Amino acid sequence: MVIMLVQNNKKELKNLISCVAAVFPEDDVIGFDNPVRAMDYASTKQVDVCFADVEMKSTSGFALAEKLRNRNKNIRINLMSDGVDYAIDAWKFHVNDYLVKPVTQESIRHTIEA
Repeated sequence: MVIMLVQNNKKELKNLISCVAAVFPEDDVIGFDNPVRAMDYASTKQVDVCFADVEMKSTSGFALAEKLRNRNKNIRINLMSDGVDYAIDAWKFHVNDYLVKPVTQESIRHTIEA
C-alpha cells in the first residue's frame, strides 16, 4: 500500500511520517510539504491512502482531496486539522476520516484499518 502524507509544516510532516511508518512498516510512506508536488506524484503513481492537512499555504486539503478523488475514485482520503472546525465540510467531501491533531499511532491505525 502507498500512503501519501501532505503537510506544509516540515516538523509536523516529519513526525507524521515517523508515526505512520511505525504503524505500517511494510507499506510505502511518502511525505510532501508541498501539495503541488504531492499532486504531481499522485498523477503518475498509484496512491492508496492520503493524509492531508486542511489548511496549507498554496491550497486547501479540500482542493487536494477533490483532485486526488478525480484521479483515483478508490483513494482513501483523510483530512487533519488543529480543531473540529472543518469536520462537517470534510464529511461533505466523503473523506475516510477526519483527524484532530496531534495525530497518534493509534488514530492512524484506527483510520486505516477501519
